Amino acid sequence: MTAATTDVGVGTRVAEAQRRAARLDPGLGVFLRRFDAEAAEAAAHLDEGPAEGLLHGVTLGIKDVIATREAPATCQSRVHDAQWWAGRDATAVARLRAAGAVPLGKTTLAEHALGRPDPALPFPVPRNPWDTDRFTGGSSSGSASGVAAGLFDVGLGTDTNGSIRIPAALCGVTGIKPTHGLVPADGARPLARTLDVVGPLARTVREAAAALAVMADAPAGAPAWRDDLRGVRIGVPRRALTESGQLTDDCGAAFETALTELRALGAETVDFDLPELYPLFAAQFVTLLAEAYELHGAGLRERWGDYGRPFRRTAVLGGLVGAPVYVHAQRVRAWGAENLRARMRGIDAIATPTWPTTAPRYDDAAALQHVSWLPGLWSAVGFPAIALPMGFGGDGLPLSLQLAGAPGTDFALAAVADAYQRSDDRHLRRPPEPDHGATPAAVAVPQGAPGKPETVQWLATSLRELGLSIDESEIVEFAGQWELTSMLFGFLPDLPA
Repeated sequence: MTAATTDVGVGTRVAEAQRRAARLDPGLGVFLRRFDAEAAEAAAHLDEGPAEGLLHGVTLGIKDVIATREAPATCQSRVHDAQWWAGRDATAVARLRAAGAVPLGKTTLAEHALGRPDPALPFPVPRNPWDTDRFTGGSSSGSASGVAAGLFDVGLGTDTNGSIRIPAALCGVTGIKPTHGLVPADGARPLARTLDVVGPLARTVREAAAALAVMADAPAGAPAWRDDLRGVRIGVPRRALTESGQLTDDCGAAFETALTELRALGAETVDFDLPELYPLFAAQFVTLLAEAYELHGAGLRERWGDYGRPFRRTAVLGGLVGAPVYVHAQRVRAWGAENLRARMRGIDAIATPTWPTTAPRYDDAAALQHVSWLPGLWSAVGFPAIALPMGFGGDGLPLSLQLAGAPGTDFALAAVADAYQRSDDRHLRRPPEPDHGATPAAVAVPQGAPGKPETVQWLATSLRELGLSIDESEIVEFAGQWELTSMLFGFLPDLPA
């Protein structure tokens, strides 16, 4: 992984990465800003001294919600504070840099880490290197795409509702969502403070775990790697997977193959029910919306038109989540986490697909709006989860296995994931270089299902009371989304006082 293990100097590796980015990134939209001069200077400094850091010469792409001293965090939005953490590194970045890693630039994302790319905004659209007509997944889009395309070794992302794991899945790389609080989040622009985590993406589990150990200030070599999975018990929520009906045939078949491969390594797979699933799905979504609005409500009131349509139409719904519903959602999250911790005793990992399909096309508005409980469940309770390649669909695009564990088991979980990953070389397959002569598919902006006239009227009144002046024609376009959101409140169970 590191330059210290090769005869090639850091400066040479960084220069090669920069040349590759110059050639490929115009068609991929990975970088919002490259740090060419700063990276070359850092590489030269590393080449002058001994190769001492755990990540000596490792190249980084950093999601642009995370502060770096080279450039402000724009959150890929016209609405951002250029003075926030100006000239400073987030704690996670500072630790990676101190371990010898070299930041190459800031990577693209969904605006403020929520929603889908908006082609109307003046920013690059991140493209999937396996097929540039396809979505990368969000919101750590450029960090995943850049790893897959070989533009840097490690991508730094944030995960609130799958934002590391979904792009890792769709781009065919490895992504780790750590236990909530394991990695300091200071210097990362929040979206939903009680859900957000900072974590790594890389080609392999071992590369990602090394970066995680540094960011978490864990002892060197924190993972105790395994040669096999004898003695490991893996829970499989078959009933939940079947009842959801979300998995494509290709994804279902690849998942069954993955379970067979886990058993061949010595693991025992057991059925694991998930009665907490729908309550936690609802609690997660309520929390995300309410906390996002708490952060962005003032901006939405003052600069509605400067935000992209996908972001503002989702974030605004958080202003309609009342305090009693939000507080109840937090009780449901605590209840679900306690139940899962108790029932996962004796279980080393819960296995599911990371995402139920391969990457959707950018011009397929319906597919871009797809929502799945698979990643968000573990965000709701703050448990660690790892996404790693498990094969390819019939369209030749990556599919992904997700392994989740109890809180604090991040490195033990990484050892299980690594044993599975090293049993095959599919994670080492690289996408073809993009065809620069091709015209990529246009990006559809999901419109949503129109709501009932009475919903539109109620929304218009309620939003005016929040100080938001929004044209009714736009309210029509997200009224149906509010109707679906408010239906989730019914999944929040009554709990003892």
